Amino acid sequence: MGRSTLLLAALLAVAALPAQGLQKGERAPEFTLPATDGKMVSLDALLGNVVLVSFWASWGAQCGEELKQLQALSKEFGSKGLLVLGINEREDKTRAADFANRHGITYQILLDDGAVARAFGVNGLPDLWVVDRKGLVRARFVGYGPTVPKGVRDAAAAALAAPAGAVRSAAATDVVPTALRAYAHLQMGAAHINIGDAFVKAGYREAGHFNEALREFRAGLALDPNNVELHVWLGLALERKNERAAAIKEYQTALGLEPTNAYAQGALRRLGVPWEPEPQPEEEN
Repeated sequence: MGRSTLLLAALLAVAALPAQGLQKGERAPEFTLPATDGKMVSLDALLGNVVLVSFWASWGAQCGEELKQLQALSKEFGSKGLLVLGINEREDKTRAADFANRHGITYQILLDDGAVARAFGVNGLPDLWVVDRKGLVRARFVGYGPTVPKGVRDAAAAALAAPAGAVRSAAATDVVPTALRAYAHLQMGAAHINIGDAFVKAGYREAGHFNEALREFRAGLALDPNNVELHVWLGLALERKNERAAAIKEYQTALGLEPTNAYAQGALRRLGVPWEPEPQPEEEN
């Protein structure tokens, strides 16, 4: 077995490791994902509400029925603080939005490349989580059978009726600072680029990890829009996907924030975009 084959096997083994499902009472992982309407949605920003987090895909035989039940619950309990997030797994925006529209879904549909599902420990679809007002997991429903609708409704109603208590906020001591969360997204995105590059060097065409890198960098920028490093790394991820115009835009944004950023300067020259540093005022004698 050659070195390239061994490298690929090792990477696939890491990617295929099953995630451990969260337990009742554990804190739900924080995430920020793009919605089909273009907005970025963060679970942390929804604290104070009971959130039904539903992982689904259009090919799932039972996903449509669950989506419709959640739509009914959203209407029934929406005024009492219930929110539904439908997290589509690894499908493009058009397919996810069309499927949701055909089923009359009006709650937000988010797009996940698999990273958030792994964080929750999802191994099959549909997979529904009830998250209380403090961000703790209160119930989980894997699959969709005859007993699920009542179970979901009862769990949602119980979470809504429970005393709210102290809700975690941006000022709470157990919340990771925004800057550190943005940095974590940067590091995760960089790791995805490295893995994607390893696949390419091993002789395989690979875009999955570059897509995951894009998601991480954009999630970081949703938290810290003026982060120069995130704009530069996002430009690099776009380069890897041959999205030249979008990459140029990110490098130019980085230089708008930090005109002396050497990597962004070099990247624009590499892409054949004329760039000259702004003239510095002469020092007075």
